[in-house]
Amino acid sequence: MDFPAVLRRIKEDERYKAAKSVAVQLPEGMKRGIGDITRELNDKELIFIGDPFWGACDIPQDVKWDLLIQFGHSPIPNLGSFPNVIFEEIQDDMDFDVEPEKIPFKSLILTSNVTYSNQLPRIKKKLEESGIAVTLRRGDSRVFYPGQILGCNISTARGIEENVFFIGEGIFHPLGISLGLPEKKVLSFNPKTGEYLDMEKEKRKFLRQRYNAIDEASRAKKFGIIVSTKIGQTRYSLARVAFNLLRESGRSPFMITLDLVRNEELLNFPADVYVNTACPRVTVEDYGTFSRPVITFYELQMALGLKDKSRYIFDEIVMTDEIGSSSFRKRN
Repeated sequence: MDFPAVLRRIKEDERYKAAKSVAVQLPEGMKRGIGDITRELNDKELIFIGDPFWGACDIPQDVKWDLLIQFGHSPIPNLGSFPNVIFEEIQDDMDFDVEPEKIPFKSLILTSNVTYSNQLPRIKKKLEESGIAVTLRRGDSRVFYPGQILGCNISTARGIEENVFFIGEGIFHPLGISLGLPEKKVLSFNPKTGEYLDMEKEKRKFLRQRYNAIDEASRAKKFGIIVSTKIGQTRYSLARVAFNLLRESGRSPFMITLDLVRNEELLNFPADVYVNTACPRVTVEDYGTFSRPVITFYELQMALGLKDKSRYIFDEIVMTDEIGSSSFRKRN
C-alpha cells in the first residue's frame, strides 16, 4: 500500500478542502506511524482520536471537528450516509497468493475481510480456472463488498454451498463463520504467512469455553446487561428483551451503557454474569480478559432453557437501534 498516495488523494477530496479541523481514527497497528499523516495533512488542525475503534460502527457523535477520516474500514450501508466522514479502507497486498491445489474443495463460497476484498474477483477467476466452482455473493444491508465478512456479520457466507474459503489474518472472522454455519467446512488462508487453517479444531475449542459460560449463567442470579453507545452497535431493544426474560425467570437484571466494554468498567457494576448486546467480538475475542462470564443474548436463551443447546447460535448484528427507543436507526 502506498500510504502517501492515499493521503494525497484525501487532500483532493472536496470535503477535506472545505474543512478547517480534521479528526483521524486509526487502527491500533497504525497509531505509532502518524508521521506521514502529520506531514501530508499539515494544512489542517489535526485531532487524533486515541480511543480504540472497531470500524464504521464506531463513529464519534456530537463532535466539534469538521471532518473525520476513518482508516481501515468500509462503510456500513444500513447506518446511512455520513457526509462528514471519509472512509479510507486499507486494502493491502498479499505476500502469499492462493494455491488452488491446497484447497480440498470442489466448490466453495469465497470470503474475506475488507483488507483483501479487492482481491476476491481475481482470486475467484484463478480458482475457477483450476476447476473449483466459486460463489462470491453480496451479504445483507450491513455489508459493503461482495464476499466481505464483518466481526458482527457473516451473511456473505450463507448459502447452499457446503464449504467456505476465507482470506485474511487472524482467526476471529473465520471462527465466526464456523460457529454461525456449523454445517459448513471452513478453511482460512493467511495471505501474510501463507498458512491454511481448518477451522474445525478452533471451533471445538471455542465451543467448550462457550458452553462452560452458558453453564455458569444457568445457575447465576444477578445479571448485568451491556448496551453499547457506539452508533453501529446499539441494540437497546435486544437488551430490553434480555431484561424481561431474566425478570420472568426470577433472576435479578440491570442494564449498563458503555462505549468501551472492558473488565475494569464492568467491575464497577458487580454481577454474576454479563449479557453482551454490543459487538459480538467482545464475547468471542476478548472473553479471556473478563473476570466474570460474558455471554451473548443467544447464549442467555440457552442458559434459561429457551433455546436448544445442541445447536450453537452465533451472535450477529443486522440492524441497530437508538438508546431509549425500540425503533430502527434511520439516517439521511
